[in-house]
Amino acid sequence: MDINTEAKVVETTLTVQHEHGLHARPADMFVRCANSFSSTVHVYNLSRNATKKANAKSILGILSIGVHGSDSIRIVATGEDGQQAIEALSQLVSDNFKE
Repeated sequence: MDINTEAKVVETTLTVQHEHGLHARPADMFVRCANSFSSTVHVYNLSRNATKKANAKSILGILSIGVHGSDSIRIVATGEDGQQAIEALSQLVSDNFKE
């Protein structure tokens, strides 16, 4: 994880292992988790379009970047609790959305 303390920007890159990627229930869990933090959180699907970002707090945003199983994503959080947001979202992805 890279940390820029001046702008309070934290980011990480992960591989989504869930067979359906960030669709339906996993996307809902991801959005609910992101919404529990005050930081701005964006997600990029590095496997399909690395320049298109999605608001991690929007189900339509997450679905719009089409994350499938085995896709790499980059999560970027900006704000006071950005580190905690990154840690919680990373844990959710690494736990395979509790399946």
